[in-house]
Amino acid sequence: MSSSRPLLLVAGFLGSGKTSLIRSLLAQFLRRKIKADVILNDIANATVDAASINPDHAASISPLAASCACCESLEELLSLCRTANEGEGDLLLIELNGTADPLGVLEPFASLGKELSLSPMIHACVIDVRHWGKRGELTALEERQMRGAGLYLLSHQDMVAKSEVEAVENVVTDAFPNACQTDARQLADLLVSVTLEATEDQISGSREGPHPATARLREDHVHLLSHQVRGCEIPLPPKVRRAGIEQLLMNLPTSVLRAKALVKTVEDPGSQWLFERCGHEVSPSPLPVPAATSIPSSLLCMGVNLDSAVIKRLVSEEFGYVPVRDD
Repeated sequence: MSSSRPLLLVAGFLGSGKTSLIRSLLAQFLRRKIKADVILNDIANATVDAASINPDHAASISPLAASCACCESLEELLSLCRTANEGEGDLLLIELNGTADPLGVLEPFASLGKELSLSPMIHACVIDVRHWGKRGELTALEERQMRGAGLYLLSHQDMVAKSEVEAVENVVTDAFPNACQTDARQLADLLVSVTLEATEDQISGSREGPHPATARLREDHVHLLSHQVRGCEIPLPPKVRRAGIEQLLMNLPTSVLRAKALVKTVEDPGSQWLFERCGHEVSPSPLPVPAATSIPSSLLCMGVNLDSAVIKRLVSEEFGYVPVRDD
C-alpha cells in the first residue's frame, strides 16, 4: 500500500490478554471487510501466539522473537513494518511482548512515521485488573507500559470483585489522567473509522512530552527491567494427557511469570491446544489452535532468573520424557 494507514501498538504485562484482544479485533474487522497485518513480538517463540490466530482473519501474521524489541530487534521490527506496508492490509497491529517498554518503540516510529506511512499511531495498553500494581520489582515496568498510552483496556474483570475493578480504575485514572478507558468493541470501531478516513499524521498518546531517545534507554533503570525477563523453550512429548499438562503448569517454579504450552492431547489428538499460566493461575480453558499449524509441541516459559534445568526436570518427572532441544 502506498497510502498512509493506521498503526495500533498494543502493550500490557504478561498474561494481560493482548493476543486475545488482537483476535477479537481481527474478527470484528473481518465482519466489516477490513484486514490487518499483524506483528506479534514475544520473548521466546513468537510463532506459538501467531499459531493461535486464524490466518484467514489477517492480511499477514509475522512473529518476532525478542525480549526488547527496541534494543535487540528494532531493525527487524522496522523491516517487518516495511514488508507489511507493501502488502494489502488496511492497517497494522503490533503486539509487544509482556515486559516490553513501548516508549522505546514509539520514539523511532514517530521519527519514521512518514517513511513507514503509518498514521495515526495509536498506543493502547491492556491492564490486568487481577495483578495491577502487584508485580514486585517489575511494577515500575508495568506502569511504564501505560506511559504515553492514549487508550487502555481493563482485562479479566470477571475474575475479581467489582470493588477491585473500581479500585484499579481509580488508581489508573489518577496516575494517567490523559488516557481514556475503552473496550475491544469501541477500539475496533475507532480503528475502522480511522482506516476508512483520510487522517493527518498524529500519535494518540498522553500529553507527557516527547518520548525519551532510544539511546538513553540503556541508562534508564525502569527500561532495563525489561531486559531482566528472559524466556526458555522446552520440547514436550507429541501427545500428553490434559491433566498432565495442567499439573506441569501448576508445578512450575515461582520465577516463571508466564507459561504457554502448545500440545496435542491424548483426549483429542486431532487438534493442537494452547494451555496458559499467568502468575500462579492456570487458564481453565485451553485455546484450540488452527489445524494447519505444524509447530512442534513445546513449553515456553518467561520470567526472571529462570533455571531451565529445573523446568526440564519437571517435564521429565511429569511425562517420563527427557527434553533434548537446546533453549
